[in-house]
Amino acid sequence: MPTQRAHGGAPLIPINLTTPGIAGLNTEAEATLLGPEWATQLSNVVFDSAGRAATRKGFATGTATPVAGVLKRLHEFIKADASVEVISSTDADIFTGVATPSSIEGTLGITEGNIKFVNFNNKCIALGTGTSSNPSVYTGAGNFATVTVATGTAPTSGIGTAAFGRLWVVDSDGFTIRYSALLDETKWHVDDGGGTIDMSMIWSDGQDIVTAISSFGGDLVVFGRKSIVIWTDGQGSSIGLSPNNIYIADTIASVGAVSQFAMTHALGDLWFIGPAGLHSMSRVLQDKTTPTMNMSRNVQSKFLGYLDAETDLDDLTLTYSPREEFVLATFPTSGKTMCFDTRLQLQDGTFRASEWTVGLQTTVYLIDRSMRASLTDTVGEVMTYTGQNDNAESFSFSYESGWLDLGQELSGLLKYVKKLTSFVFVGSDTTLNFTLKYDFQSNPKTIPTAVVGSIGAQFNLSEFSDSAGGIGYADPANIASGESEFSGGVSLRAISAPGKGGGQYIKVGVHLDNAKGTFALQHINLFAKIGRIAT
Repeated sequence: MPTQRAHGGAPLIPINLTTPGIAGLNTEAEATLLGPEWATQLSNVVFDSAGRAATRKGFATGTATPVAGVLKRLHEFIKADASVEVISSTDADIFTGVATPSSIEGTLGITEGNIKFVNFNNKCIALGTGTSSNPSVYTGAGNFATVTVATGTAPTSGIGTAAFGRLWVVDSDGFTIRYSALLDETKWHVDDGGGTIDMSMIWSDGQDIVTAISSFGGDLVVFGRKSIVIWTDGQGSSIGLSPNNIYIADTIASVGAVSQFAMTHALGDLWFIGPAGLHSMSRVLQDKTTPTMNMSRNVQSKFLGYLDAETDLDDLTLTYSPREEFVLATFPTSGKTMCFDTRLQLQDGTFRASEWTVGLQTTVYLIDRSMRASLTDTVGEVMTYTGQNDNAESFSFSYESGWLDLGQELSGLLKYVKKLTSFVFVGSDTTLNFTLKYDFQSNPKTIPTAVVGSIGAQFNLSEFSDSAGGIGYADPANIASGESEFSGGVSLRAISAPGKGGGQYIKVGVHLDNAKGTFALQHINLFAKIGRIAT
C-alpha cells in the first residue's frame, strides 16, 4: 500500500557518524564494508585529544640564509653544560645552526648526506666520515676532524650507536662490530677496554649483514636485514651493559631493519621499519612475530608501496614526538609521510594512521619540544612544525569513510540521501566539499558548502588556541580551572547541505581544498529515504 500523501512521503532515516574516522586509516579493507570508525582517506590529518580528525600543523622555515643542497640529516648535539646545537648535513657539507647555518665540515670531503651523528662524552661523533672512513669528531668549536686513533683499529662504516658509555660501530665488512673504550673514541684495542663482536656466525636465519645497532632497555640490539640479535649483561653493570659480560639473550628470525635511520624510541618501546612494514620491538619479542604482523597492518599496501619506491633506504626517517604524540615515517621519493597517532592503541595492537602529502626529507624531535624538519623541495632550510601552512603554501584536508551498509535491517535496501548535516570546528571562512559515493563507484556527488569562520573566542580558552598554535595541542599549564575545551579563534559550526543520489552502499567524504587554518571534524549526519530492495 503506498504511503499516504498527507504524511509527506517516507520518513527520513538519520545515519550518524560520530567522530568519523576515529580508528584511523584502513586502506587494506577499502574495497569492502567498514564501520564508521574507519576512514579510507585521511589526508593531512592528526587526531586531537578528543579523537577528532583535525588538520595537522604546517612547516615554517627557521632559516634566513639557506645553504646549498637538500638537508639529508638533522641532529641535536646536546652538550654537558645542557646547551645544544642543531647539526645538519647535505651530500657535500655539514652545518651547525638554524637561522644562519655555517659549515663545520672542515677537510672531511663529505659526499653522502645520510650521516649517523651520535652524542658521546660531550662530543658529536659522525660515523664513517673521517679519513679512511674512520669516525670524525666535533667538540662544539672549530670543525669536524677525523678521530685520532690511539690504540687498536677504528671501525670504518657509518652504522652504529653510542650506548652504555661506548661507541658500537660496524666495520666495513658488515658483520664485525667494534666497540671503543669507556668514554674514549680514540681507543679500540682490547687492552684498553675496546674489542670486537663477530656477528658472522651468530645470525639465526643464515648469513646477514648489520643494518642498525640500538639500545633497548638495558640491552644492545643488533639488526640485520632479516634477523635481530639481542645482547644482554647477565651480571649487571653500573653503566648498564659491559662487553666483558654480554651474551645473547634472544634471536629473532624473519624480521630485520632496513636502515638505522628508520627507527625511533617511542612510548618506552623501539619502533623500526623492516622489509615488511613498521614494527614494535616489544611486540616482536612478545609474539615472535612474522613480518606480516606489524604496526602498519591497516595501511600495509600503501606503506610498502612507499617503501619499495625508495631507491636509497637510508633516506627514510622514523621520528617520535612525545609533545605531538605521533610517530612520523617519511618517504622522500614519494613525497609522502605516514603519521601514526600514539594517543590510542587499537584492539589489534596497531595505532591509528593518517597520511600527509608533504615532502619531508627528514625530521627530528628536540629537547625544547619542537619538531624540526627539512623538505625535499625547499633546499637548505631547517623547518619547524608550526602554524597552518607549509612555508606559506596551503594543503588539503581530506576524509572519506569506508563503504557503509547501515546495518542488517537496511543493508539490502536502497538509500537516497536527502540532507547532510555536520558539526565542525573552523578558524576562518572556507568552503567544504562534501562528497557522496554509491555502490562502489568512484565518481562522487560533490556538495560545496560555505562555512563562516570564527568571529572571536566563544567558548573561553581551549585546546584549539593555546600559545603553541594548532588544533588539539593544548598546554595544560595554560588552561585555568573551569575553562572550556574549545575556542580562542576557533568556532563550532553546524552545517546543513542538500544530499544527492542514492544506492545500496554509501561512502561519505569531507574535503577542504585550502586547509590554511584550523579545522576539525566532529560529527556527520546523513538523512536518507529508504527505497526498494536493491537488485
